[in-house]
Amino acid sequence: MEKQTTPRAHWFDEETGQVHLTDYFQQMESWQQAIADGKITPDELRAQGEQVIALLKEVEALVTPEQHAQLTEIFSEMAVLQAMQATAITSTLQPSEVSRP
Repeated sequence: MEKQTTPRAHWFDEETGQVHLTDYFQQMESWQQAIADGKITPDELRAQGEQVIALLKEVEALVTPEQHAQLTEIFSEMAVLQAMQATAITSTLQPSEVSRP
């Protein structure tokens, strides 16, 4: 099955420097399906992880060692950003909201 290509969109806003990841993930069918019931299950997390691994394997085979190194740094820094954002959000929740069963 051949993937359709879409026009290249910028990954960030040139003026503000803000990353467009929120815009991207909210439009993704995988996100819309997973969040449709208002919660993310372990099975949905596992399936998304498998999807990401499959895509990384596809791309890894196509890039040069230099591109691989650069992408590895980008993915690592994005993971740091995601962890920082999650920590910041979690730290603003009331203790009762974080520890709900």
